[in-house]
Amino acid sequence: MGCYSPIFDRMLEILGKKLRTSNVQSQRTASAQSTEEAPIAVSLVDIFFKAKELERKGFDVIHFDAGEPDFEPPKEVVDATIKALRDGRGRYAESGGIPLARKALAENLNRKYSASILPDQILLTAGGRLALYYAFMSLPKKTKVGIFSPDWPAYRDISNFLELPIQFFKTSLEGGWNVDPDEVRKSDCGALVLNYPNNPTGKILDLRTFEELVGIANNKDMTIISDEVYSDYLLDSSKKSKSILETDSPKNIFVTSMSKSYAMTGFRAAYIVSDASTISRLIKINSMIITSMPEFVQYAMIAALDCQEYVKEKRDLIRKRRDAAAKALKKYLDAEFYLSDGSMYMFPRLHTRKEGTKFNSEKFALELLDKEKVSVTPGTSFGKPFIDHVRITLLQDEKRIDEGIERMSRILN
Repeated sequence: MGCYSPIFDRMLEILGKKLRTSNVQSQRTASAQSTEEAPIAVSLVDIFFKAKELERKGFDVIHFDAGEPDFEPPKEVVDATIKALRDGRGRYAESGGIPLARKALAENLNRKYSASILPDQILLTAGGRLALYYAFMSLPKKTKVGIFSPDWPAYRDISNFLELPIQFFKTSLEGGWNVDPDEVRKSDCGALVLNYPNNPTGKILDLRTFEELVGIANNKDMTIISDEVYSDYLLDSSKKSKSILETDSPKNIFVTSMSKSYAMTGFRAAYIVSDASTISRLIKINSMIITSMPEFVQYAMIAALDCQEYVKEKRDLIRKRRDAAAKALKKYLDAEFYLSDGSMYMFPRLHTRKEGTKFNSEKFALELLDKEKVSVTPGTSFGKPFIDHVRITLLQDEKRIDEGIERMSRILN
């Protein structure tokens, strides 16, 4: 059993504690409150499934909720999946990923980032959430995690589940969603989460800030967990971004998936890159939890890497949709917003037209879905302070985006 320590022992400790707790939900609520973030009343999941229920009843719902592409995976991915199954590639595979897939991913990353990643530094696993869970699990017990807010809820959910304390570094629309490196420098965090292009704001880090944060992390022996799932969706060509794989720090953990770039959400195809020692330990955990990634999915991942023209086309498509959303937000809502540098989202601040009332994104999202059949994610899903924001996904055609935002104005007016 010693080969599984300390991560394996810690996993057993955490799972055992959760199973012995009679009310897991109340425990997680208390944990969330300890991080200065009260539980939200209406979540993305609530809105998404309510919208699906309305569709089952025959209603036409415009989805601005989940970050799931409305386009299909590349034909080459579908063909590779079918071929792999017909060739008998549906059996158990290596827990870290088949050698061919790990080699292909390493070569792709090395071309893209001028890096020197080796196959044994890569772990393939079932989806970005599980990849993130492994990344957080690799941290020493009680590591304080620094998170820039607004933030994707999975970071706080995983931290709370693993009983890792959180320190939030708030950013604002007025400040262009810029981060303050000095706050990180003054903190006692042992890990820092980066998610750029950002979900939900669409912000990318300027190179100077990125380099400063990496330097702070190195000086403080801080692990950076970099979620780069939207790295292929850089919408503003005038702005440059950098991957954590382009730095020299040995403690970094790179996480991404194939869900956004290649519309492979249902394939549950993701991978982690870190030092070989960390990956070796995480492979043991992956082996216990899922045994291995489905072999045929790994062949689909390999095929996807050759579909870069597809990725470019979809990036251009999302850019056009971003511009259509920006135009509609100004036309119908007179909303305040940051024009997204990247990702698939806009995160506008809205105002009620009713005198003496403040905008509440949770109430608005429910009323909008009920009356106008448009689903948006309340800003509170990404942090309580953002109650006057909503997240809009850019995953409908331009006509539907315009119509959906026009329907939003009916509630606000």
